[in-house]
Amino acid sequence: MSLFKRLMPTKQVLVDAVKHFRGSSLCFLHSAPDGHVELHSQEQEVVIALGSNVGNRLHNFNQALHLMKKSGITITRHGCLYETAPANVTDQPHFLNSVVRAVTKLGPHELLGVLEKIEKDIGRTDGIRYGPRPIDLDILFYGKFGINSDQLTVPYERIWERPFVMAPLMDLLGLDVENDTVAYWHSLSIHSDGLFESWEKLGGEYLIGKEEMKRVLLVGNHLWVGRKRLM
Repeated sequence: MSLFKRLMPTKQVLVDAVKHFRGSSLCFLHSAPDGHVELHSQEQEVVIALGSNVGNRLHNFNQALHLMKKSGITITRHGCLYETAPANVTDQPHFLNSVVRAVTKLGPHELLGVLEKIEKDIGRTDGIRYGPRPIDLDILFYGKFGINSDQLTVPYERIWERPFVMAPLMDLLGLDVENDTVAYWHSLSIHSDGLFESWEKLGGEYLIGKEEMKRVLLVGNHLWVGRKRLM
């Protein structure tokens, strides 16, 4: 029996919440001719994806999290770490992927600017799209807002099609729909029963442990898959 089918009470709460949000009028932010519509002062909960396949991947992650904290982004939860095969451009090293939840008073485009600066500070340069990079930071969700501008689209495109995003995201969200913000994130899924169903449709836990995606254990300052230490 799938995890999703075992969670019937949670599922019903989720279904009701998804119906509520999909039937309500929610704020959608667009870019303005002379600037961006931004949110200020009120703290927003956000989800940020991390990826790295150049250099010391764990060090790159730790440096990114440290710089986020210094820049007004307070990390509240971490997803598990995964080593994943590259998508799109396959002739490159495997990635380390994860997702974090955070709170920030930065507006969405301010947050984007901060994350892009952190990427550059860690050594990312313009190169092949989907190519190797020391760090990749993407905004998956921003509060209960959708953003559609030339610079930023939230929710991040094709989340529900990408196991390397969905696996740590499900770790992060857990089994409960704990508040309206999380319910809203579920409502953005292309599937009627939210992100839980999206993960099940991809293959869920059956995907983990295969060559394309392995859950990684952090011991000391080293990454391990089973008895194998990763470089």
